[in-house]
Amino acid sequence: MRYTTYLTSPVLGLAALFTLALAVRLYRIGDQSFWYDEGLTVALALRPLDDIARAAAADVHPPLYYWLLHGWLQIAGTTEAAARAFSALCGAMTVVLTALLGRRWFGASAGWIAGVAAAIAPFAIHYSQETRMYALAMLLAVCLWVAFDMLVRDANAADQAETTSSRWQWWLLYAAVALAALSTHYFMVTFVTATALVGTLLLRRRARPAWIAGHLALAGFFIAIVWNSRERLAVWTFAKQPTDPFFILADVLRVFSLGPAASDASWFWLVGFLALLVASVAAWRMAPAATGMALSWLLVPLVAIIALSLNQPYYKPRFLLPALPAFHLLLGAGSAALAGYTTGQFGLRAGAGTTLLAAAWLIAAAVSPLRNAWFDPVFQRDDYRGLAQAIAATARPDDAILLIGPGQIDVFDYYFHGPQTRYLLPRFRPLDPVVTRADLAQMEQRHRRVYGVFYVPYEADPEGVVSDWLAERAFRAESRWYGGVELVVYELGDTGAPLRDADIRFGDTLVLERVAASSRHVVGGDAVRIELHWRVVAPPARDLFMFVHVLDIHNHIIAQHDGPLARVPTSLWQPGERYRSRAAVLVPPDTPPATYRLVIGVYDPRTSERLRLEDGQDMLDIE
Repeated sequence: MRYTTYLTSPVLGLAALFTLALAVRLYRIGDQSFWYDEGLTVALALRPLDDIARAAAADVHPPLYYWLLHGWLQIAGTTEAAARAFSALCGAMTVVLTALLGRRWFGASAGWIAGVAAAIAPFAIHYSQETRMYALAMLLAVCLWVAFDMLVRDANAADQAETTSSRWQWWLLYAAVALAALSTHYFMVTFVTATALVGTLLLRRRARPAWIAGHLALAGFFIAIVWNSRERLAVWTFAKQPTDPFFILADVLRVFSLGPAASDASWFWLVGFLALLVASVAAWRMAPAATGMALSWLLVPLVAIIALSLNQPYYKPRFLLPALPAFHLLLGAGSAALAGYTTGQFGLRAGAGTTLLAAAWLIAAAVSPLRNAWFDPVFQRDDYRGLAQAIAATARPDDAILLIGPGQIDVFDYYFHGPQTRYLLPRFRPLDPVVTRADLAQMEQRHRRVYGVFYVPYEADPEGVVSDWLAERAFRAESRWYGGVELVVYELGDTGAPLRDADIRFGDTLVLERVAASSRHVVGGDAVRIELHWRVVAPPARDLFMFVHVLDIHNHIIAQHDGPLARVPTSLWQPGERYRSRAAVLVPPDTPPATYRLVIGVYDPRTSERLRLEDGQDMLDIE
């Protein structure tokens, strides 16, 4: 079968499908901030090509995507929308090829349903709006199976005179796509493995030696590029815990059907997806080879990720994104099978109605997840843009930026351009406690305020060395989450005042024994530091928080701090033991100089009920 015959289809319909796919992928594409991985990606792609190759060798990804993005950024620019547009284009091209492959394997009706499913799939759209290699990997997976399909058909054709001239072009195209796939993401080896296994079964005996030899060469290439990254791959995940295979299966169904931003209420829509998948079994009788290829495309990577996750949590839904088109092809096959059955039982109108119902179900199921992804902050990416703006609004030139997770520097500096000194910790992995504490001590000597930016600290600092040091030596002022990134502001140094006896009882559980506070005469941009020493009278049995308010002469709150009493939750405090609280209140920059009133209190965050003092008051003035 010639390439031109293979592409025979309604051009206007495919153009409309491509336009729809590209439109939803470009919609609000630049609204969200780059997150950690995107910042690394853009920074790496902006390097010279030879630097990219060396840096990628030390990373956990091959270099091809970064090379392609390098060229794209030179043309399109480095804004969020421009950088992500390359993935959007890859995603839209994947939709068209999925529709064409569906027509080829299961018929016109199946092709259109597969194309519609691919066009509005929330999972595909999410990664088509991200500056990472996953949309390219998905496109290469489709191209791999297109080339494989034509290779098998030409190699097995009865009339060799007709196919000799075209046979090798498909072999060469398949080899080129396979090399590109392996050079884009290491997990793409499972997709090449799937075509290798299916080809061994479908190709005629005379073609198998060349097929096997070609894949041995691909295996050699893959081993060579993985060898360069072996040390980084060996420590990619520190956790030693399995992932339940049944969880992976359920999560793949959820994410493939509804995407990563589906709410709990969206599970109802899975019924339709399951019905189409079950119906796709009927396609086996009509197109056994095509059904086998689609199932292999989907199941071989899925089985591989389950096997890898039996010891360590390697499972990430994005690794399976290149299998998503196979899922859509099976949905199309199931729709065509149901339409064929209803046509035979009730006529053509019933069959057409079944196809339209399937398309409507797929579209309706995508509405809520896409709305969540675009408009609900709960489901959006880490907001380094907002974090940088928050620091810029209050940071002084002599303040410090502490980045826990040194790789954050690329995405952080993309948004923040202030003169503040950056401290990247830990300097080495695994973390060296002695060196890290020395770095923190040096930071304490030079700065009075530090903005801590914490991204997956359990990986960068699994023993909590930095957090323990800050809890012991610094005053925690405020904390705010920007997606999965936490910004914590600390004041360094001491209160500048001696501890004095207090002996004030809070409720039936705590006694404030001693207290120290910095000067209450403050100007805008200052911070009030406070240190409290507690004795436990009775077990609190619940986690208590404290508030610190700075009040003006009219008792209006000028500034405040709210947070846990200590790093150790009060529900774990023991009678007779003593604990220390340290907190700081940041005074807004526009606050006029004056002497302000300082009050503290303790409350239950679940009920907002405050612990009473012996005189019945619910707060204590700090003189």
